[in-house]
This record gives sequence, structure tokens and C-alpha cells, in this order.
Amino acid sequence: MRTLMVQSTKIAATSAVVSSLLIMFLFGRANAQAVANPNGSFESSAVTVGDDTSGIDGWSFELGGDANANFTIVDDTVQHGNFALKIAVNALGSNDWDIQVVNEPFFVEPNVQFQMSVWARTDSTPEATANFTVGNPAFGEFGRMGGAEVTNTWQEYTLNFTPGAGNDTGRVPIHFNMSGNEGVTFYVDNVRITRPYNNPNGGFEASAATPGEDQSVTQGWQFYEDAGEALYEIVSDTTHSGSRALAVTVNTAGSNPWDLQVVNEPFPVTPGESYTYSVWARTKDSDGGTAHFTVGDPSFSEQFRTEVTEGLTTEWQEITGSFTIDESDTSVARAPIHVSFDENVGETVYFDDLRIQRIQPPTDIPIIVEAELPDSIGSEWDTLSTDGMTYITTTTDYNETTGSADYPGENRTATYEVTFPDVGTYDLFVRLYVGANTFDDDSWFYGNGFGEQDPATTDGWILMNGMASAGFTGPNSVVREAGGSGSEVWKWVNVSRNAFQGDTSLTWTVDDESELTKTFVIGARENGLNFDKFAFGRSDLYFTVENLDSVTAGSDSDPEPPREAPIAEGKSKFLGNIYSSSQIQWFEYYWNQVTPENAGKWGSVEGTRDQMNWGSLDASYNLAQDNGFPFHFHVLVWGAQQPGWISNLDSTEQLAEIREWFEAVAARYPNIDYLEVVNEALPGHNPPNGNGDNANYINALGGSGETGYDWIITAFEMAAEIFPEETQLMINDYGIVSSAQSTADYLEIINLLIDRDLLDIIGVQAHTFSVANASASTIQQSLNDLAATGLPIQATEFDIAYANDQNQLQEYQEKFPIFWEHPDVEGMTLWGWRPGLWQNDANLVTEAGEHRPAMDWLINYVDTVTVGIHDPADGLPTAFKVYENYPNPFNPSTNIMFDVPSKTEITLNVYDLRGRLVKTLVNEVKEPGQYTVTFDVNNRFASGLYFYRLKAGDYTEVKRMMLIK
Repeated sequence: MRTLMVQSTKIAATSAVVSSLLIMFLFGRANAQAVANPNGSFESSAVTVGDDTSGIDGWSFELGGDANANFTIVDDTVQHGNFALKIAVNALGSNDWDIQVVNEPFFVEPNVQFQMSVWARTDSTPEATANFTVGNPAFGEFGRMGGAEVTNTWQEYTLNFTPGAGNDTGRVPIHFNMSGNEGVTFYVDNVRITRPYNNPNGGFEASAATPGEDQSVTQGWQFYEDAGEALYEIVSDTTHSGSRALAVTVNTAGSNPWDLQVVNEPFPVTPGESYTYSVWARTKDSDGGTAHFTVGDPSFSEQFRTEVTEGLTTEWQEITGSFTIDESDTSVARAPIHVSFDENVGETVYFDDLRIQRIQPPTDIPIIVEAELPDSIGSEWDTLSTDGMTYITTTTDYNETTGSADYPGENRTATYEVTFPDVGTYDLFVRLYVGANTFDDDSWFYGNGFGEQDPATTDGWILMNGMASAGFTGPNSVVREAGGSGSEVWKWVNVSRNAFQGDTSLTWTVDDESELTKTFVIGARENGLNFDKFAFGRSDLYFTVENLDSVTAGSDSDPEPPREAPIAEGKSKFLGNIYSSSQIQWFEYYWNQVTPENAGKWGSVEGTRDQMNWGSLDASYNLAQDNGFPFHFHVLVWGAQQPGWISNLDSTEQLAEIREWFEAVAARYPNIDYLEVVNEALPGHNPPNGNGDNANYINALGGSGETGYDWIITAFEMAAEIFPEETQLMINDYGIVSSAQSTADYLEIINLLIDRDLLDIIGVQAHTFSVANASASTIQQSLNDLAATGLPIQATEFDIAYANDQNQLQEYQEKFPIFWEHPDVEGMTLWGWRPGLWQNDANLVTEAGEHRPAMDWLINYVDTVTVGIHDPADGLPTAFKVYENYPNPFNPSTNIMFDVPSKTEITLNVYDLRGRLVKTLVNEVKEPGQYTVTFDVNNRFASGLYFYRLKAGDYTEVKRMMLIK
């Protein structure tokens, strides 16, 4: 292979050349060469309008199975020219292709990219579907746009495709046999196949001359004899590919290389873009032929050229090179080949397959937009520098200027021109810094699509909020999910993949290769938010922080999840977690119960009256349904998380709105497994009584009333009426397991609900502040007291927040088993596991997905420890039984459970290894039932083996346990 070294050139086109371009590319785009696909616009159809279609040139019409459709040519609904094709779908067959129109055949070239373009519309139906495909005559597909929506206005559908090796012909089948199309009338027009950025007739296949005859009619080529003499012929017996090539026989050479030349001209180029040059050449009889292969402008300013000094040979060889058109250059180029050399006299030189193609800029690297280099920026932005980094920040808050909470306002926008490497769909990324005020520093706007936006209206803007709990910083972190890097760090956020405000995330589509430069605009909202860079990356790729920082290629494969199944799969208890944008990556590989974090709170759904935002709640519910996980709805009534507008209503309206809220949830989510009706109802917690910012509607539900908690009873009665019987009703509160008094107060409410048959499950929050400073015996006793009601318990919000890995691990080892091994705890829900939690350092994995030690321990513990659940439905025990203590080994306390089938005097004693009595746990008459007592050593006993013995009448049973300090 020879290499052509081609340098930049200035290219200037005369008006005559431009005119010739217009003629030459009349049937192709300005930067593309048309391929001769047969009768793509139906203009040569030899039929009368409205008649049978059997005489339409270049098209076939197929019906299969029971499908029925009419195909006619029309002149009253056209996109291009005088005619179009009408397809009336009457009855569907069983396969997509049972109703199709096929344009066939046309010539293509293997391993070269082409584009198919077709215009389509329907008659009146707003939305129907069609498959637009390209393939070979053997039904192999080069590309497909399946299930494309077709509306009642003309739209262009484009598809890029590259025929593989061995494919030199193609066809375009269009399928209409789609569900929902019955009775729909389609129109199709202007089907075109183009070869982007190619040169005219580079392979001489379109030459109208008979081989060996005069060459003057060879399309796309000109032949020159200045001082030399040569014979130019189209030949068919010596070709590199196809059926034709050019033969140049040199009789005499002139004094200059260009005295004899063949010139392929003109072809379109674009300033600033790069191209490859390729041509195949050989001699007829002997080695040593010479040629200059050049590219220049039509005014013969050929500033880049090369000479094959070692000569051509009798074997075909490819001469290649590349060149870039300067920004100041114009849009036309030509490719002369000079053969006026003494070495060529008496020799015949052959040329074939000259190709000029645009070098596609890499499409797998992110497109970086420096925030401090806008095309225009408002006066309320400032440009700052820190540690060598330059960024922009807004100088005003939304309530201090012309903006509002819903639009940026005058002088608060920045506009950028972004040039994309190719058509496609892109994600938007931003590198930003949230200030010390966290959630008061973290919102901004961006335009709802490309183009300028009016800064003084809501339309055209998407609000991005929640940046304080989003983003990634680790080099290997994939910026695909929401992330959770927090405030006061520079971080990358994927804007397109995460609906940080509602369900308005947006990908960016570039669909016209002649319009690759787009306008992108942002708007300020809160001050304290700094912008360093924006980036656009292909939506089908995965970009890490390192990819975005270093502008390197993304990956086409999603990182593999580290597990195959949830931690508690197959266990008697579920181990769930919360759904939120920062927590969902690989959720289904770790957890098997779903609780929406903030998405299910009334204030999150209906922050504005009668405007419901179900997006994130839908996603969490669907995650549970798709994986067969229990769904825990959190929460219907919670004074701290209700919409503010309800406080402005009277009690009658408030009660109506509460019922409307319950009914809306029940209608939208019919398969709720666990329904949290009331959360944090204890006095001093968050009842809806108007304290602080809480919504004041307690009286609408009955106030305190006779029981002191009538409003809770009313809420449960309403839930029991509205939701299905299969949905289990829950109450939930915090600080219960760390306080005997809180447990007693909670039981007062629980028993009121039990007396009315309104409660199915008791929920206890288990956040760090509830369990970290509580002794094991206090937690166990609280669980025992709650279990005595006969209802199952769920630990609903378990987290252990420590920055130090060993501290978190130790606390998990001490506190998690207390809940997990308790027979009346039917499951646990961790309150998050990834960064981005309401409690810092409660995460069990890093932002890159690496396990902290507590996660590894948790996985191993749940996998190896066997636990059971006491089912109240089993009724009273039928025999005496004492169970294995839990945990075992233990320090400083353990639980011992036993069954009593009849009223009996019970003793339960603990002995040391020498048989000495160390403690009596029970010595009294017990009614029939199941009991759990706690043995707490309180640092009074040494490590070692101990025994516990249950005696009830004639029944005696002894088991052993291990204390390890």
C-alpha cells in the first residue's frame, strides 16, 4: 500500500463550479451522493392515479396470511414531486411483514456507510407504527428502525447502515402489519439512499461510454492533454472492483506532471473537517510507472500533493492519505491524478475506485463544553478561578432578581454552541460544586431541548434540583445513576438519566447530519452553585468520572453486578431497602423488598394541589412488581411530610383531600403489600397538629377525642375501607426500641388499633440515633413487649452511620442480629446502602460499588445464620418447648424463647459450667403462650459456657450457650 501525504489547502470555488455542483447533486443532499435506488418518489410509476399498483417501477407489494391492504398511487397527498404511495390497512396478518412495500434493488458497496431516508404520514390517526428496514435481496437486514411512530403530518425517518462483506445490492422493505394499524391509511414518499461525503463516479461504474470508446461522456471526470499525448479509455477487462476502470496509455510526456491528467471533480467538502483519500492503481506491462495523486480546489491551487517515487507495479495497490479543510476554506474540492512522466511513455496505467470520505470524529468520546467559555452570558453570572480551575457561578438568588422558582429571569442565562461529531442520542453531564448551604445551593435550569429559550417564562425550561445529594467523584465511578457525593466537592452528575425534579429527564437527539452544531442554554436559580464543565456523551455508552475528566472513550457495556441474587433470597425473612435515584443501581441483586424513600410522601406527590407527581413512586412500585418483591408504601399520614397547602383549608376540605389522597394511592398501586398508614404519631414526634411547619389537619381526622388518638383510629379506618383486604396496615415510629417509656406509649396506640382490628404489623424505626446508644437488652425487651401483642414486627428504617469502617462493622455485628434473629421480626428494611443518604456515612458501599466491611459481614451473616419467624396464626403452643437462645454466642445479652401449652408454674434458670446457679430468669405461673426473656450478664460473668434449664411440672429441658467478651 502506498501512502499519500496530504496537507491542508485553501479551496476557492468559482461560480461556474458551484453551478455544476448544483446540477450534479440535484438528486442528493449537499454533502452526500445519491445512490440510484429505483423510483423512490414514485414519479415514474406507469399507472393512473388511484389504479392498481402492479405497474409501479421499482416496487413490489406483498400481502401474507390473512392480511389485507390496498396500494395506490395518489397525487393529492405528497411530500415530494407529483406522486406518493397510499397504503390502506384493512386487516392484519400474524407477522410484521405480512403487509409490506419493497423498493428493490439498488447498488451498494460493502463496508461503506449509507443512509436510508423515507417520508411518511398517516391520514388521520394521530399515532400508528411502521418498520423501516434496509437489507439485501436474501432478506438479510443491514439495519432496522422498528416500531417507528407515524403521525398525521409528514415526517422524515432516517437510518444509517453499512452493508457487510459480499453485499453489493440492497432493498428497502417497509412493514405496516403492526398492532393498532388496522383501519389506518399510510402515505409514503421520497425514499432515498445516499452515500455521505463521497465523490462522483469514483469507480467509473456510471460511465456512459462503451469500453474502448471516446471518454468525454464519463460522468464526474475530466481529461487533460496540454503538452503530452495520451489515450484515455474506459475498460472492463482490467478492474480492481466492479465492471469498469480507467486506462491511460501515455504516448508522449509533457514537461510538467499535469500536462497529462485525469481529474475527478467536483465533490463537496466542509471547512474544518478531515477526509480520507483512496485510489487503486497499477501498470499494464512493467513495474516503474509513476503518478502524482493530489487534492486541491477547482482553481488548480493544489498545495498538497505527493509522488509515488518508487513507481507503480503490475499489481493493484491502494494509495491512501488524509487531508483537512481549513475553517476559512470553501466547500468544493477536486482530485487530479497526474501521469505526464517519462517512465510512463509506452505504458498503460490503470485507475479504479477513487474515494473521498469524511473522517468521522470519534463518537465514543464525550463532547466537553467549558462553562466559562459561553457564546453569550448574562450579567448576573461571574467567572471565578480556584486552584487553576475556571468556572462560572451566579451572583444572585432566584428571589433577589428578575427570576423565580420556575424560570431563570433576564440576565441569568448562558448560551453555548455545541458541535456534535455525528447524529445520535446523547446524555447531558455537568461538573459542578454545591456550596455550604447544600439544598439551598443546588438547583438550576436547562433548556428543554436545543435552541434559545425565553428566560422570563416557565415554558422551555427544565428545573434541576437535588444536586446536593447527587453525583460522582471517584475516577472509576460510572456516571449513569444519580450518585450521592454530597456538597462542597467537585463532581460529575448525569442530568439525562435522573429526574432530579419530577420525571423530566431529557436525552438530546441530533438527527440531521447537515446540522450538527446546536445551541444549548442553561439558567441560574439558586446562588452558591458553581459550574465547571458540561459534557454530551452517547446515550448507549457508559462514562466514568475518568472518561469525562480525561475526555476518553466510554464503554459499551454496563459494569457487571457483583452478585446474582438478593442477600436474603430464600430466607424466612426479607431484607429490603429504599428506592431513590441514588440507591437503585444493582438494587435487585442485594435486596428483596422495596420501600420508596421520599417518593411516597404526600408532600412529594402533591406538593401543588391536584398536581400529582407519581414518577419516582411509579418507578419504585414497578421495581417491586417486576422482581416479585414485597412493596412497602411509605407513607399516607405524616405530619412532617404533608403538602403545605392543606393547612390553608378548613377541616371539611382537609378530610375530603385526605380521602382523595388515600383513594388515589389505592387506585394507582393495587398490589401494596405493607401500607404505612401513620408515621411518627407519638406526642412530641410529628403528628399533624400544626407544630412548627407541620400541616395542621389533626382535627379533620377527629383530633385527640375520647381515646387521645382518635385521629389515628380514623386514618386506619379510612385505610381499611379504601385499600384491599390483602394490604397489611402498619404503624411506624422512631425511638421506640431505645426507651421503655416510648415502647409503653407506643403500645397504648397499638392496643387501641388492635381492639378495633385495624392493625396488622408494628413498625419500629431503627436509625443509628435509636439503636447506637441503646443496650442490647433494652432493644430486646422492647421487641419482646411489642411481640406480646401477637402482631409481627418490622424494623423499617435500619441504618448504622459511621465514617470509620471498623466502628460501623462493630455496630452492625452487635445490633443487626438483635432484630434479625428475633422470632417476631418478620423482616428488615435498611434505609439506604449507597452514598447520598440523609445520614452521612450510613452507606454500605462506596460510590464505585465497593463493599465496606459491614456489607461483607452482613452478606455472610445472613447467608449462614438460620432464623425462624413466630407466626401468630399458628395459635397457642400444643407442647412445652424451649428454643435455642439468640444470639449465640452472645455479649452482653441473649434471648431465650419457650412455649407453654397450659397454665403451669415455670422456672427458667441459668447455670455455669460447674453447675452453679447464676441467675433465675423465670419463677412464676404462666398462662398458655409463647414467651421470650432476656439474659443480660451486665459484665458480672466471665466468658465461657453456660446452661439454661426450663422446668414445667414433669417437663425439663436443658440447652447451652456461649458468652464471649
